[in-house]
Amino acid sequence: MSQNTQQLMLFCTAVVLFVTACLYGQQNVRVLSDALNHLVKTTAEMEGRLNTTLRISEPTSYSGAEVIHTVRQMTGTTVSVEVDGNAYVIDPLVNRRGTVPVQLATSYRPEFIRSEAGELLKIAFWKEASTP
Repeated sequence: MSQNTQQLMLFCTAVVLFVTACLYGQQNVRVLSDALNHLVKTTAEMEGRLNTTLRISEPTSYSGAEVIHTVRQMTGTTVSVEVDGNAYVIDPLVNRRGTVPVQLATSYRPEFIRSEAGELLKIAFWKEASTP
């Protein structure tokens, strides 16, 4: 068998495999599209009977150490951090000894301020009253 004949057979085999893969991919897309359309139809028919259980759990209190860690981690982002109404920015690369005046054993209540789109804009920490 000549060299040209072998190359022609390999090329034809590659073309057949490529076309087969394309048809298989098109069939998979069609099956997924039909499944999604069926899911949308079923969900629309169940209107009023669905109850979502997704809840975002936010911690109810942070320790002072967690507040300091959060301030350090949020530096350099667009999210500002406030502690008892005062904004703090500590860049650990510039000032490794910079601190935030918090009491490590005190609990702080976080308040997450978000935009209408749900983007986090600011985190405010407020010192909780201690009980004797």
